[in-house]
Amino acid sequence: MRNLTTALSVFAISAIAFGASASASPRVDSQSLTAAQVKQVVQESGSVLLSTGSGLYDRYVANGAYCFFGEQPKAAYVPTANSSSAFVGYTCAPDFDHN
Repeated sequence: MRNLTTALSVFAISAIAFGASASASPRVDSQSLTAAQVKQVVQESGSVLLSTGSGLYDRYVANGAYCFFGEQPKAAYVPTANSSSAFVGYTCAPDFDHN
């Protein structure tokens, strides 16, 4: 029983630490940068919060490795300084086919 309690404690601490690091993603205004610059920020950061308009933002990732369990990457297009809809990476959407 003690091993189970220890394992659960380690799991809880890991989950909290992972959540804290995921929420520490930088936040960038997509409309203040060119499409190439936004895409570069996403690629270099791996995961980034992009503001895409007044009060609008979402988490964008470089690839599916940055999605959480039960999510899959979905191509993402955002407004930038030089485009109204530029491909910058992916968002993570629920994987409804995942069992």
